Amino acid sequence: MSLPSSPQYYAIINKRRIAYRMAGPADGSPIVLIHALASRAETWNRTAGALADLGFRVVVPDLRGHGRSDWARSYALVEFEQDLLELLDALHLDRVDFIGHSLGGYLALRIAATAPHRVRRCVIEATPVPPRDEADAAAVRARTAGPWWRRSLRTLGAGRILRLALLRQFDFRAARPLLRALRSPMQPWWHDLERIQSPVLLLAGNSDGTITERMGLLSSRIVGSETVVVGEGHHLHTRHFEAYMAAVAPFLR
Repeated sequence: MSLPSSPQYYAIINKRRIAYRMAGPADGSPIVLIHALASRAETWNRTAGALADLGFRVVVPDLRGHGRSDWARSYALVEFEQDLLELLDALHLDRVDFIGHSLGGYLALRIAATAPHRVRRCVIEATPVPPRDEADAAAVRARTAGPWWRRSLRTLGAGRILRLALLRQFDFRAARPLLRALRSPMQPWWHDLERIQSPVLLLAGNSDGTITERMGLLSSRIVGSETVVVGEGHHLHTRHFEAYMAAVAPFLR
């Protein structure tokens, strides 16, 4: 089974359309896949198909400003979080598994911390780890020096950003506020990690810069979390699919 090549559905969330796709049996355990910044639902095609074959009901949204979802005036992190929670409500999904890549992983962890009753399990792939305080933020800035747009091109991939922007499937205005927020101190976020009740699988790649370096900090704050290194780089579910599913499938079962 594979993810449909075009959105099957749109939900009206906060007065704008959020596109999403579904695969798998209607009575399957629900799992929501959340893509990264400057990505879209298609990145999950192979993963969604494999999970559907395992019997999961897979839901794959395009975040605001991405893919076929509407663009927005504002791209605050909390608004992405609210969009996802309202999508769960619109689909009558009380409790789900989450798989999140990069920005998607941050959002999944945030929901697991602030609405733990909505989350059964979390798979967190190559997610950025925000600074704890000003000193930590200064260290992160020193490690990732340079203009925000240059860091964006390096982290997200210039070719992909350009392609999505030309197709009007990514609002480049979203990059600056999101990257800035993820590099700013987030003491409440760190505190709220202790509220996570669901099992968490943290996936990291070798040679993924500060994400690899800071994964240990994240795992130390999430009680009972498990960390697995899967291949190289940032895009583990596409570049190392077999190793990725070998770690994810047993965890979800």
